[in-house]
Amino acid sequence: MISLSILLLINLSFGCIDQDSTKNSSMQSSNNTSINLDINYSEIKLLPPYNESKPEWLKTNESNIARIALKDIRVQQMIQEGGTIIGVTYSCHPTYEGYDGIGCAPALKIKSKSENEIVDFLVDEEKEVVAETVTEITSSN
Repeated sequence: MISLSILLLINLSFGCIDQDSTKNSSMQSSNNTSINLDINYSEIKLLPPYNESKPEWLKTNESNIARIALKDIRVQQMIQEGGTIIGVTYSCHPTYEGYDGIGCAPALKIKSKSENEIVDFLVDEEKEVVAETVTEITSSN
């Protein structure tokens, strides 16, 4: 009898939470990553040697590459953990024969907080997703 009363109280208290308030809180945490992560897109630059003029591989601009990449949870996590955006570059990764994904693409380059890892997040501009990643492990001296 007592356990039934406890279960009834628990159900009543959880039933008091408004569904709209739970939906809005989860939407706020995932919608505006630029606000949550405090990213100034105008400061994101094309890295050499591509910074002389707009390269043919870049369909839009470096700010758009960053916006697309920052939708990816892995990019968000790296920034939240203290990673630094280096800039936008053209990045390639090894592919096997018959590979049907993108081998080279514009990428947002981020250095980890520990500075021993640099990750290129290759962006598919048409699909607006991070399609691949390339990780470089560096020695921190």
